[in-house]
Amino acid sequence: MKTQKSTTNILLGLIVTTTLISPAALAMAKKPIDTGSNSGSSGSTKPPTTTPPTTPAPGPAPTPAPGREPAAISDSITPENFDVFTEVSYPVGGVVDNNYKNYRELLPVRNAQEAHATDGADPQLDGKDRFADRIAYAVELKMQPSKAQLGYVASYFNLNKDVNTYLPNSLISHPLCNVTSDTLNTTLSGKNIPSAATIKKINTFADMMNGYRREALSGNREGYVKASKLWSKFMMCLSYMESLTTADTQKAKNVAAKYAPSGYRRPAGVNFYEDPYQPAESRLNIGLFQFTPDAGGNIQACIREWNQLYPRNTIKTNASQADLIRVLGSSLQTFNAFCAAAKVTGSFAVQVNATSSKNTHPYNVKSNGALKAPAERCVSPHMSVGRSYNHFGPFQNTSGYTLDTIVSCSLAGD
Repeated sequence: MKTQKSTTNILLGLIVTTTLISPAALAMAKKPIDTGSNSGSSGSTKPPTTTPPTTPAPGPAPTPAPGREPAAISDSITPENFDVFTEVSYPVGGVVDNNYKNYRELLPVRNAQEAHATDGADPQLDGKDRFADRIAYAVELKMQPSKAQLGYVASYFNLNKDVNTYLPNSLISHPLCNVTSDTLNTTLSGKNIPSAATIKKINTFADMMNGYRREALSGNREGYVKASKLWSKFMMCLSYMESLTTADTQKAKNVAAKYAPSGYRRPAGVNFYEDPYQPAESRLNIGLFQFTPDAGGNIQACIREWNQLYPRNTIKTNASQADLIRVLGSSLQTFNAFCAAAKVTGSFAVQVNATSSKNTHPYNVKSNGALKAPAERCVSPHMSVGRSYNHFGPFQNTSGYTLDTIVSCSLAGD
């Protein structure tokens, strides 16, 4: 990651997450009221005492409170015969590549001859050798609710150490929170607050996703497809922000040559970036979403979650840097994409299950200061590191412009 790493390595280097599907149904999730809307006075105008009483002029109609979101569920709601590759990865990859006409990195077929064993862990991915395929499939995996295993770092995020108490979550299990400059000032810890124009775009994205979520949970196939496409576009746009615009530069080639283990050669489209301002253990960043090849660092959670999902194709939890360079720098980028999607749902898991208002969105705090029940909470990607399990600097607007770029890209095209 190029934009937010030093604090991440302190807090997230210990994090452990695994994926457990829960059969229990979730309770109703209430959509938070958007406190950013302006409501005028609803009182009437008092007539002058010297004139006969007149009918009071009506004040502005109060903004109706949003209805409750449909109940979240812990079972898969993937529609029958849904094909994530034809319905999501190819069309969405084309849209995002069109936004980056000078690069077009998502749809080219990659060299499976240079694949790593992790690239072949899931038979559903056989022959699906585009970066767009691997990203969209990772999103599909995280559309399924799972119970985050964050007890290992519970004290960092004010979580219960007993992970059995956690509510399962996914990319669509809970509604997205709307935001205001005030809520972002809180969730981003007073840093890099985006402009009003960017905030409007964030809320457009949230409203679209929440609408698709409602449709999907009601059994509407098209709603599910649109939700999958929008999340996939979000992550594909992020891949350009993180790596794809500089993946094949001479600088990337030089860094790869510096760190390459025996027998490894950097595949096309796989970025190697060295951040001179980071400590040695987090200086090297690899692949679509720029992860560090350090098993004790911020990919430890992804390794453990991967191992539970693919017990026949595991990654050692104490893997060497050389081994992890091969995994994170594979030609098809399967683990890299998986880890990125897992980071998003991990961040949401903290916001859903945290016992302190510090670690969740302000809309999840009642007027008396008590927290809403986990099933009633909304979630947001825009939380500063330390408040939630957030890996990606662009979600936190760390460079002052990256958040607008990501959301604008996500809203462009079909």
